[in-house]
Amino acid sequence: MKIWMKMRYDIRVDGTFPDPPFLLLANHTQDIDPFFLLSKIGKPVSFVIGNAAFQNPIVGLVLRWIDSIPKQKSTNDMKTVMGIFRRLKEGRIVGIFPEGIATWTGESQKAFGGTAKLLDKVSVPVVTCTINGGYLVNPRWARKRRKGPIELIIKTHEDSSALDSLKVSDWKWQQEKGYLYKGSKKALGVERIMWFCPACGSYRTIRGKGNDIFCTSCDYRVCVSETGRIGHLPVTDILTAQRKKLSGWLEDNIDRLVFEKATIKIWGKERKIREKKERGTFYINNDSLIFNEDTFLLNKIRGLNTFVSNILEFLYSDKLIRIRTADDSLLLFNVLKSLGVK
Repeated sequence: MKIWMKMRYDIRVDGTFPDPPFLLLANHTQDIDPFFLLSKIGKPVSFVIGNAAFQNPIVGLVLRWIDSIPKQKSTNDMKTVMGIFRRLKEGRIVGIFPEGIATWTGESQKAFGGTAKLLDKVSVPVVTCTINGGYLVNPRWARKRRKGPIELIIKTHEDSSALDSLKVSDWKWQQEKGYLYKGSKKALGVERIMWFCPACGSYRTIRGKGNDIFCTSCDYRVCVSETGRIGHLPVTDILTAQRKKLSGWLEDNIDRLVFEKATIKIWGKERKIREKKERGTFYINNDSLIFNEDTFLLNKIRGLNTFVSNILEFLYSDKLIRIRTADDSLLLFNVLKSLGVK
């Protein structure tokens, strides 16, 4: 793996890892962040990983082989906490991404609520690895990665103040360093984060081709630059404007929230046994999400989150629900949040 990572990524390290056991914390820039860390630590790490990854037969086998710890995203999970303490007691390294999910914006997110309490209870060193540039190499919304440097900054701490080291922005870091991120199809996938045209306000008229982003209803056109910005704006600003537009648009257009060619998977039995896999069309109204013959009341949905770049995930009663679309997972997440889903 070290050779593959070295050939594929330009990873630069500042600092050293102590001898185990220790608790390793890192900001979450993209789905393969664990492999960035593993390639530089050179020792086994038990990462806390979302349950969704374990349910892929091949990926799940690898994760169990490296003794990863499963966790349901956006919920408190006592089994996960017990697994962390057991492995630390055994002298291992445990890796946690306190944000829980990879960033959509290139800026760090709020750490999950129980992380600070956990840090104050552990009796081993707390090590942070701040990942800079990981998002710019492979933005969560993008279909193609870019080439450019990734920096890992390693520090050792004694308490929950370690979380402050993980509050970073790839946009500020890139501006300070001046690094560029090159690629030939950088705009592909932009439909996942731009639901409205910034110029004419049309819904779902934005397209990406090559490095260019354009609107099919007006003359709006910008380029994804080698700084990672869309036009002159970081994705943080793009999404802030898109969410603001969505909030007002929903008041008069909720009947337009119809999504075709989607796939739903429903898991039961401790979220390990798949009960249903079905393709179809679903729509959202003010109080429910309806997928074919299944109705999910919005006030009973909990643990709402997005997985990878194209899956919306939530808990409903004792079921785990996953809905896969090509480009709509983040839009769906923000729609449901706007409608009051927790």
